[in-house]
This record gives sequence, structure tokens and C-alpha cells, in this order.
Amino acid sequence: MLLKKILLPAVLIVCLAMSLIGCSTNQAGTGDDTDRGQGTGQGISREEQTVLMDDFGALVAGSGDIDEIIKYVDDNISKLSPENASQMITGLEKAQQDYLPEMEARFYPDGIAQKFFAVYQAGGDINDPDTIKDQEIKQLVQQTKNAGYKVDTAEGMYYPVIDYQRYREYSSMVTPDIKAYIDIMAAHSNNPPAKDAALVIGWDELLSRALQQEKFVDTYADSAKLAGVRDMYRLYVQFVLFGLNNTPLFSYDDKAMSPDAKTGYARVLAESEPSRLTEIVQGFLDLVEQNNNRLTGEVEKYRQKCLEDIGIAGID
Repeated sequence: MLLKKILLPAVLIVCLAMSLIGCSTNQAGTGDDTDRGQGTGQGISREEQTVLMDDFGALVAGSGDIDEIIKYVDDNISKLSPENASQMITGLEKAQQDYLPEMEARFYPDGIAQKFFAVYQAGGDINDPDTIKDQEIKQLVQQTKNAGYKVDTAEGMYYPVIDYQRYREYSSMVTPDIKAYIDIMAAHSNNPPAKDAALVIGWDELLSRALQQEKFVDTYADSAKLAGVRDMYRLYVQFVLFGLNNTPLFSYDDKAMSPDAKTGYARVLAESEPSRLTEIVQGFLDLVEQNNNRLTGEVEKYRQKCLEDIGIAGID
């Protein structure tokens, strides 16, 4: 079937998130002896910033205490230039990703998943310890939150993921590419596009995110986050053109295109600036219309060609 390579999207998305942990941005370049931060307006000399960055690097290299690393970032990031602040944020992200297996291990013991499910059934918020009565789960959620993660769930499992929404607190202090990256990651982690092999956001939201990712790739060719966002973009484009196993773009029985997808895509295209992806999707919709809104050999050939043009291997 055409969706063999889009199996287990929850696992795929977790792996993608891991691949997005890239190198840091370049450090501050030439300028006056004082580089001004963008947060509180405080500024310190370049030499003082170097000390802060060196101390941060040593803390990340020698400490397994994510809480301490986050506190250091919160206490010092507003003093830095946007370039150094961006480097600090990517360092924090890398530290959280490195620590993630240890945090995940706390969710493995028998009975934890059942207790999380009980919280959900009782109307509690699995990310708000104040709503949880079970002391073991309450403590685990608080630890997860303190370390900059949040609890997510898919396929009956509960696990921690980096809480990119919290990174938005730093958006005014970093370079434009890292701000855009935070926005992309926050949208992705706040509402993952797929769970249990099904699309869980609207088709319009799916295309809107893909266009946001495309804009990043086209705008920030020198960003340290380029490769990671490009990988995410390619994944989203696959979802746009194929759907998922449990939410196919074309039905399995009569090969008809989802009316919701057709309407959602048309609405987004009408509101979007022209780009390579808008051209692809509009051409796709036009061809589907010519084929009575059905998946035909001609439509299949077109979308496979679209994948190749974007640098994605064909889907069988």
C-alpha cells in the first residue's frame, strides 16, 4: 500500500524531534565592546558574556541537573546578545535531549501508564500536578515540568517530550531564525500532527505548518536548524499529499479525496503567499478535480513526482 512508509507516526515524530537537535548558531561577531540583550535591556561587555557562555558550557558538560541548567539560562539569557542567547538556547535544547532517556526511564515502571490513564479518566490534567491526587504521578509530573518537559501520550503510552512552548519565553532575546524555529517546534509539540497512525489536526493546519516550515527553509539557509526543519518539512509534505494510515487523503474503498482536506487546502492556499509548495498543492487540487476527485494513476504519478522534486523518496 502507498502508506507503508508512514506507519507508527508517533514513533516517527519522536525520532524526528531527536534529529532536530542541531549545532548552535554562530557566536556574536564584531561590534562595540558591549553587545546589548533583547530581553530586559540590560547589556554587559563581550568579555563578561564570554565568561557567562563558558560557565554555561561547563555546566552543561559537567552537570546532569537539568533544573540547574534551566535556572542558569533564566538568570542570564537576557544579558546576552541575540547570537549568544541563541547559542545558549540550542545548548539547553541539546542538554534536554541528552537527558531525555533518563527522564523517560521514570515512566517505565509497571503501573505508571495505568495511573496516568486513571488521572485522565478522573478529569485531571496530566501536565498539571495540582489536579492530580495520586502522589507518585503528581511527583513525576512535577519533576517532568521542572526539567522543561511535558507529558504526552500515544498508543496507550505516556512519555516526556521537550516543552517548546516554554521556549517562547526566550523568543524576544534570540536571533530571527531561532525565534522562527521555536514557533515551529512549539506548534508541533503543543499539538502533534499525528497519533495512533491518524491525523489529529485539521488538514488546513497541516498545510499551514508545512508552509511555515518551507518559509524557514527558504529564508534561513545558514541556520544551524536548517537540516532539522527541512526534515520536518518533508514529513509534513508527505502527510499533506498522502495523509496517514488511519486518515488517508483518499479513501481506501472508492479512492475519493477527503472533502475536508480539499476544502481546507483551498482555504489555506487562498490566504497564502505564492511558494513552491502552494504551486504543488494547487496543481494537485486542479488535477484531482479533473479526475473527478478520485485517486487515479495520473494523480498518483503527479504526487510521486512532487515528492521527488522536494527530495523525498517515493512512497510505495
